Amino acid sequence: MTEIQLPTIPYDLYESPQEIVIIMPLWWVKKESVEVKIENYRILIRGEREKPELRQDFISIQEECYRWPIELEIDIPPQVYFDQIHSKLSKDNTLQIIVPKALVPEKIQLEVEYEGK
Repeated sequence: MTEIQLPTIPYDLYESPQEIVIIMPLWWVKKESVEVKIENYRILIRGEREKPELRQDFISIQEECYRWPIELEIDIPPQVYFDQIHSKLSKDNTLQIIVPKALVPEKIQLEVEYEGK
C-alpha cells in the first residue's frame, strides 16, 4: 500500500530575542478549515484546500494543487510562553503565528535565608 504524501507548505521563520514569528501563505485554503494547535513542543497547522469550480465537461488529467488537505508540524523550543502563543489570518490568507520567548536572565542573585535561633 502506498502512503499519501501531503503537499508541503512553504513558510518563513523569524526570531528576535523576545519572540519567534512564523509566516505562511495559505492560498486556496478555506479560512474556516484552518486549525492551529500546540502539541508536544510542536505547532500543528491543518486546513483544507478550496478547489475552484470548473465546467462539468472538464476531466482531471493531473491534480496536485487542490487534491489533499494541508498539514504541517513546526518544532518550537521549550523556553516559550505557551499560553501566550497566538495566530492571525490576514485578508489575503497569510497565517502569522507569534511565539513569545521566555526570557532567561544570564544570572540571578538569590537571597539566602538563615534558619535558626
